Amino acid sequence: MTRSDLPHVLCPECGAENNSFANACWICRRPLYEGDEMVDAELVMPVATPRQGYLGSLFGIWAFIFLALGAVIVGLGIYVDEPGILLPYLIVVMPLSIGVGVLLLKGNQSENPWLRGIAMSFSALIISIGALVMLGIALIISLIVFCFMLIAATGDY
Repeated sequence: MTRSDLPHVLCPECGAENNSFANACWICRRPLYEGDEMVDAELVMPVATPRQGYLGSLFGIWAFIFLALGAVIVGLGIYVDEPGILLPYLIVVMPLSIGVGVLLLKGNQSENPWLRGIAMSFSALIISIGALVMLGIALIISLIVFCFMLIAATGDY
């Protein structure tokens, strides 16, 4: 429990919000307690603020990384296959990719539950697709290495 979780006391003189353990108002210095009793002050609970968890930030960061990495890999593929299309790709697709990535980063940290939910869903989708693509690449590489090992073991090269 932190100090912000404790109830607050409103000063009857100036209306300032004080922690319940304060003896005097932090603004006007009027005593809040006389002996063991509270001086005609109103006890209020602190307003709960939504806090974005660690998972939302982590999802946003990884989604941004996968999105940027995918855009760069597609750009390299376009450059190798058809270099003339690279400039329109850079002008159109890259800013959109960066904008979506920033939306995911900021949306996962938003206080708006709808925006946070949509951003978390898209982040999870992008992370899942990125993880599947990475697993597919690892599978292809391992199959190629396995074939080379078989060829080397049989000596038919």
